[in-house]
Amino acid sequence: MKRLIFLPVIIFMLVISSTAHAEKYGTYVKVAENIQGTFDNTVKSSEEALTKNGWQILASYSSSVPEACTFRAHNIVIYSPEYARQIMSHGPRSSFAAVLRVGIYEDGKGINIAFTNPASLNRTVLGDKVETELSVNTMNKISEILSSAVKGTVVNMQIGEIREKGRVGGMGGGDFNDMIEEIYKKEDSGDLFSEIAEKVKAGIESNKKNWKLIYTLDLPGSDTIIYGVNKAETEARAYTIAGEKRESKNYRCPGIDHVPAFPIEVVVYREKGMVKVVTLDEMYRMKLYFEDAGMWAFMKNMAMPGAIQREITEISTSGLK
Repeated sequence: MKRLIFLPVIIFMLVISSTAHAEKYGTYVKVAENIQGTFDNTVKSSEEALTKNGWQILASYSSSVPEACTFRAHNIVIYSPEYARQIMSHGPRSSFAAVLRVGIYEDGKGINIAFTNPASLNRTVLGDKVETELSVNTMNKISEILSSAVKGTVVNMQIGEIREKGRVGGMGGGDFNDMIEEIYKKEDSGDLFSEIAEKVKAGIESNKKNWKLIYTLDLPGSDTIIYGVNKAETEARAYTIAGEKRESKNYRCPGIDHVPAFPIEVVVYREKGMVKVVTLDEMYRMKLYFEDAGMWAFMKNMAMPGAIQREITEISTSGLK
């Protein structure tokens, strides 16, 4: 009799455990591979399809690849006013999820296309149970748009670090809000927001450390401006690290499948009576987008995130007092 009573309890607990298990998402979604046609036509077709479906192209540029890599990579930075409005309803710190990126890259088998996965990114930036429907619907919609734009093998594969929760743990991880670095702040007054934003932009554009301003996005109604910055040397090195443990004679420079990790965000926003200039802690950002490279890769390149952080801080605040 006890055994009969106990069995339904076990079944009930297994059902609860199963339904409570979080969905696993990759940092990126690989949409298609073995794409037919030329690389340039793939870029063009992807841009046209995204624009036709309500996504604006903030930037489209050839990405740097590791030394001796013979393959090409390209980054398309995309923005949807409606999507960003819903993301930004959660406050200015949500700006790190307001922009998405599409990567087109080659490997030994041909041309591939992937994008930053909002279903994964938003769990980290906004929280595990925040805007879940929006995130998944956007992931599926972008996959649909891109797969319809090219002729190739549609795979819709989760790639990069696979996570079942938003919090990035372990060495270099932590709660997202604790990883936002305030590199400058000043009490708000009058036109201070616009003044600081212009000085940050000028500092980035005039820097002598080879950082480039890739895009500027003034988010409507949010007192938030995002500057996307990039450095060819940093980008190429990051892809080298991302692909190191996967590389072989038959699989060259695989790390360029992480092309949607860049550019890096520098954000100016108003918050609690202050104007702030912020960026993500660079070790944390590298872990967010490159954690699948493995702990050994991070250990061998421990100085890299700090160097990036120092340079971004320097160029962004060079005109501020």
